[in-house]
Amino acid sequence: MSLFGRIIVIFFALMVAIVAAGIALAIGIVAPDWAGADSDPFERVSFFIVSFFATSFVGAVAFLPAMVVIVIAEAARLRNFLYYGVGGALVALASYYGSDISMRLENTTDVTPVGNALQLAAAAGIIGGLVYWLIAGRNAGRWREPRAS
Repeated sequence: MSLFGRIIVIFFALMVAIVAAGIALAIGIVAPDWAGADSDPFERVSFFIVSFFATSFVGAVAFLPAMVVIVIAEAARLRNFLYYGVGGALVALASYYGSDISMRLENTTDVTPVGNALQLAAAAGIIGGLVYWLIAGRNAGRWREPRAS
């Protein structure tokens, strides 16, 4: 695989991983109130709104730290799923501490505070990291290996 093809695979895998992490984050945010939302369709639609917000937020705050983890993995040819799981958790925790969205939401909206936000961020990062590994991480650095003629 050429370097250009690898870059395309990396960006595609990163976008899919960001969507997966956003969905995991949305499920973690909405799940505690999901049982009481049976009678109101608006409450069910709120999941998709939260999911869209979470995905866009994850993409905005985690893109650069995730690229650092990916560049290190490509340079060192790291293909271990544990690296991507731990890397995803570290990216998510760095994004969590670097963004502090809870204070902005608390001061501007009537959204109830999310319980276990730190664990939720780490879980979303692990899911995102493992999704990235499934798509692109398993072949990290292979574009540099010589082809057999």
